[in-house]
Amino acid sequence: MPVLTCPIASLTYLNHDTRKVLLDTNETVNFRAGQYLEVVSGEKRYPFSIASAPGKQLELHIRPTPNSADSDQFEALLDSSSELTIDLPKGKCFLDSAPNQPLLLIAAATGISQMKSIIEHLLRDRLPHPTYLYWGVVSDKDLYLAALCENWATQDSNFHFVPVVSEPADSPNWTGKTGLVGNAALEDFDELSNLRVIVGGSPNMVYATLDLFVARGLPESNMTSDVFDYAPRS
Repeated sequence: MPVLTCPIASLTYLNHDTRKVLLDTNETVNFRAGQYLEVVSGEKRYPFSIASAPGKQLELHIRPTPNSADSDQFEALLDSSSELTIDLPKGKCFLDSAPNQPLLLIAAATGISQMKSIIEHLLRDRLPHPTYLYWGVVSDKDLYLAALCENWATQDSNFHFVPVVSEPADSPNWTGKTGLVGNAALEDFDELSNLRVIVGGSPNMVYATLDLFVARGLPESNMTSDVFDYAPRS
């Protein structure tokens, strides 16, 4: 698909620091659930996971990165623009249909946006096997899609949502799981050999999760992540 220029249909805050961007297109865009796009500005390209299932409107979740010149430049671009130029589809980490095995989705922070695309695509049909979403954040105020995730669990009895807070001292009323999200997920699974796993997060987080799960019996080929392509480990 060629590079597209899309009007910004809306720009709203999801919580204290993360914004939802909705982009309109004139036609259904050709991407698969779980892929990402790049916002093009001159010589710069800014990658963002697509948070919507395939359709005519594209959803992005934008959270500023502290002490990042690229993040500051993109925030300024977003604040001053009525449209964005995008290049898509990007990435090999996607699902066209539910796998014929249990599925575990592990997301850190705004990595939830990739999982949202996958889940909303899969929930168009009944899930044939258990599907688990573990979402790790620093504090409970970062769980900006918690209500939506809980609603998915009411739509299909095979869907299960587990939020995880890594710094419980910042969330005095939190009573759920704590720690690193990969470790928290691993605590709940005894048998990993038939599990399909998709992970969204930083390279350090993704590779730490991979090592933990492989050590416990997950075949390495059963885990996928965009990180494996854009930040391959030697």
